[in-house]
Amino acid sequence: MKKNSPIIKQSKKVRAWCQKKGFHSDFAVRLIANTYRFALFVFGKSKKRFESALKVMNDYLTEEELSSRKTVRRIYNDILFCRFMYGTVTREYFSFDFRLLTHEARITYLTRNNKYPFYRKFNNQNYVGYLNKKTETYKKFKEFYKRDVLCIYDENDFDAFVEFVGKHERFIYKPADDYGGHGVKIYNSKKYGSLKELFDVILFNGGCVVEELIVQADPIKSLHPASVNTMRVVAFLSPSGETKIQWCFLRMGMGGSHTDNMSSGGLAIMVDPKTGIAYLPGRDWLGAEHLFHPDTGAKLIGLQIPEWDKLLELINKLSHVIPQIRLVGWDLAYTDKGWIFVEGNATPQCVSAQLTNFNGRLYLYKNMDAEYDAYTEFEEGSITEDELNERLELIAKNEYEPKEETK
Repeated sequence: MKKNSPIIKQSKKVRAWCQKKGFHSDFAVRLIANTYRFALFVFGKSKKRFESALKVMNDYLTEEELSSRKTVRRIYNDILFCRFMYGTVTREYFSFDFRLLTHEARITYLTRNNKYPFYRKFNNQNYVGYLNKKTETYKKFKEFYKRDVLCIYDENDFDAFVEFVGKHERFIYKPADDYGGHGVKIYNSKKYGSLKELFDVILFNGGCVVEELIVQADPIKSLHPASVNTMRVVAFLSPSGETKIQWCFLRMGMGGSHTDNMSSGGLAIMVDPKTGIAYLPGRDWLGAEHLFHPDTGAKLIGLQIPEWDKLLELINKLSHVIPQIRLVGWDLAYTDKGWIFVEGNATPQCVSAQLTNFNGRLYLYKNMDAEYDAYTEFEEGSITEDELNERLELIAKNEYEPKEETK
């Protein structure tokens, strides 16, 4: 079904009304879940959706819970209710412990579905391709990589590839369009009969980038040496020109994996944007808490991220390269050269920041939205400078309440 279809538009209106009215009683859950079930049945998605949810349930429910059809049905009903009401997918439902939360707590979370309107508003869709496609990202942010990178588009890049491999026998391959660490692989050219054979292998799935391996520096390296452990910093470029960090966390691999993404089996620890100190225990994708890294035994909470002031300077520079993309999740790695750019994401995931401290972050996006609107109204002449400053002060205190539109 198309996102802009009349049914989808109407369902969004119903959802907004239900949220406003606090429509979340046991009766409401059953009513909405059964209506959702019926809709899935009509569109032929009922079986697939249930099997998908059950697969995730197996990661979180006990054997006793899974053996009870009544329990599974009750939880599945709540999953469907939350998908409609709050926009959560099944994994988020369990990651955020929605089973234990009230409606008032649930509505504070950024979810898979409710975050995208913000991204579409803050990030000009004519420019996001510079971040979504790794080959284009390199063109724009080349000076911040501080390592050799080659963009490969087609067979005409073979000679350049031969020259690149001549310098870097081992290298990392990244598909141009993938995300979340999917498709990333380290190649050793010596394991192939010829460079042409290797070139054909990496070009098989289309455009890509090959990069010189990042050599990490301590203390970040020692946390999990097998992976490149990166800082994810979600920053908003305010219309005032100020770069405002919303949250940041350090990601690291587990089990010898060479990727650090939580969705690929890694873990993350929240870092204080002001001090650069990890202030909460780490958590993995299933929500398990880690005071120490499970593989290396490295202490996580209290870790001081090195050269934090320089990291903040780099984030500010990166945020101004393409000002048309205001809200970005920046990934940085720490090396002997200092902090270097890994990649940027114009639709950063919000699971890690909320999973690690079980605290909804929707208010941060709403504050950005209010600030963005305030400057827009000021530029249009709808409000005065004094009114702008007054509103910004309220936003900073989390006290601003936008006026409801009247028809």
